[in-house]
Amino acid sequence: MPEDRYYDGRTATAHRAIIRLAGSDVVIGTADTPELARWPIDDMRVIDANKVTGGINFGRVSDPAPRLVLLDSPQRQALLAKHPHLGQWQRRAIKRGWSVGAVWTLAGLVIATGTYFGWRDGSAALARIVPKAWEQRLGAHIYKAITGNLTICEGDGGKAALRTLVDRLTPPELQKNAAEKQDGITIDVIDLKLPNALAMPGDHVLVTSGLIELATSPDMLAGVIAHEIAHLDLRHPTQSAISNLGISATVSIILGGSSAGDVATLLTIMSYSRKMEAEADLRGLDLLKSAGLRADGMAQFFKVMEEKMKSDGDSLLPDWLASHPGLDERADYTKADTAGATAMTDAEWQTVKNICQTR
Repeated sequence: MPEDRYYDGRTATAHRAIIRLAGSDVVIGTADTPELARWPIDDMRVIDANKVTGGINFGRVSDPAPRLVLLDSPQRQALLAKHPHLGQWQRRAIKRGWSVGAVWTLAGLVIATGTYFGWRDGSAALARIVPKAWEQRLGAHIYKAITGNLTICEGDGGKAALRTLVDRLTPPELQKNAAEKQDGITIDVIDLKLPNALAMPGDHVLVTSGLIELATSPDMLAGVIAHEIAHLDLRHPTQSAISNLGISATVSIILGGSSAGDVATLLTIMSYSRKMEAEADLRGLDLLKSAGLRADGMAQFFKVMEEKMKSDGDSLLPDWLASHPGLDERADYTKADTAGATAMTDAEWQTVKNICQTR
């Protein structure tokens, strides 16, 4: 069940937020930490709302990085009741309008496809016809927003081993192609303990050092990377942006007319449906098998994550792991035999494990 979340703007951690009013401030905490941050009401603004979940995304005027996502809860109702000016953001947003003609064209496509297929299916149909160059612009904004305050690991041996693995898994239609102005898939490791991986529009994949540390074999890591490449192959990141954020704000980001807050808002609400996650799991297995690699690592990694979840108690898992279907179910339907080669040699795997030790 969705919950209020707080992002501090410095890390990728999503804190389960508990808010309370304290005079002219909003105090943001968690069950374990009563006060993570204190926001002056006068410094708060509404960035956008998620039409799917009903959540409102709050930011600060003085600092565009942190985000507070509040669902329709008594706490949010109390905040808006006491400070009604925060609820008038929609009127201001409407007045801004759309300044680029391409937005109107794509808006018409969304209306048509959304009417015919339903909103999620409509966004999927639209994502398939969004030009790659537009996806790359959107991905560049998201990549900058995510990595701006994080350390990218630069171990040469590890980077080379990951590059070889990605090239082996990448289907022909996503490989580097100068004639099609396609740059191919990039992969980076960020120095972050939270185990996570992310596929972004524009064919970018990020993996955290925490995920690499958790994986006990290169085949587990290969399963995760295959899953992320599958999202790119199915164009899920762009579909998610359109479905969750809306066409106006998405195209605004693509065309460079958005603020940093718009990009940060997108990061807080991008998510995949149960169907999309299952599609990426199964497509990832196909990519592993097509590359001649063992495909059992994906199910093994789901089991490792399930054990971590049990040992940590009420841990906050990454969205792609925490969302339905559950980890045990995903481990069951991604079971595969051990046919095929292991993803890396022992030497390559060791360089990947040490990738963040080289600055």
